[in-house]
Amino acid sequence: MLKRIITGACYATAITAMFLLREFVDYRIFPLLLVVFASVGTFELARALKGWLVKGNYYCLIIYGIVLVPLYWVLQYLAGGFGFLTAILSCVCALVFVIYSAVCKKDVKLALANALGYLYPAVFILSMLLANDLGQNKGFIALLLPFVVSALSDTFAFFTGSLIGGKKLCPKLSPKKTWSGAIGGTVGGAVGSLIIYFVFNNKIAVNFFSPIVLFIAFGVIASVLTIIGDLFESFIKRKVGIKDMGNILPGHGGVLDRIDGTSFVALFSYLVFLIV
Repeated sequence: MLKRIITGACYATAITAMFLLREFVDYRIFPLLLVVFASVGTFELARALKGWLVKGNYYCLIIYGIVLVPLYWVLQYLAGGFGFLTAILSCVCALVFVIYSAVCKKDVKLALANALGYLYPAVFILSMLLANDLGQNKGFIALLLPFVVSALSDTFAFFTGSLIGGKKLCPKLSPKKTWSGAIGGTVGGAVGSLIIYFVFNNKIAVNFFSPIVLFIAFGVIASVLTIIGDLFESFIKRKVGIKDMGNILPGHGGVLDRIDGTSFVALFSYLVFLIV
């Protein structure tokens, strides 16, 4: 437990530092954090799926994870705002390996596994990059919410589930998750979202009849997405027979183990703030 707490504190410090650099130095610095998420996260997934990948795709995935964020940075900031082309590249790569795998192995599940690395965590990382470019204030809130809401949702879910227990949420994928924990996590997510609203109210200007209602709804939905993200990764790990995606974060596992829920919320957050 002590190791987990220390690692969590270091992780939170690193995230906080990146937000401070974004806010007071240059918003284009924030992608440095996403370089780590994309490169390490994609490597962890490629390693987990290695037994499922067709010839050559393992190394293609590793290279792809390394170049994803730098490519976006170059296209967006040096080539005149064409970062969205990176998302198109992700979809093209996924489609290529779906077709290639289907032709070579004639196995739909294998084809989907080979495409997965180009979409997860890539699409969610790209949503953070796009959110970062929504503007100094709106981008800040759109990025901050996933980290805060997911963290508080996980924390509330853990303590509520531990204290109350009860019926399991999805025992086949995650034996420790309970319905009481899920409800507690939903409350925690709403609390986290409201904290962001009241602390950073001066940065929030949204086209919505009641910003408070918007942020409560965001927290509730984001908490559900956090659970879905956790279960999605648990599904992958169960399929390939591993406990953690990696060991780079002692007590937490790998990078993907840390950002699974956050990444799902990040995509939702970008879409919400793109609209409002």
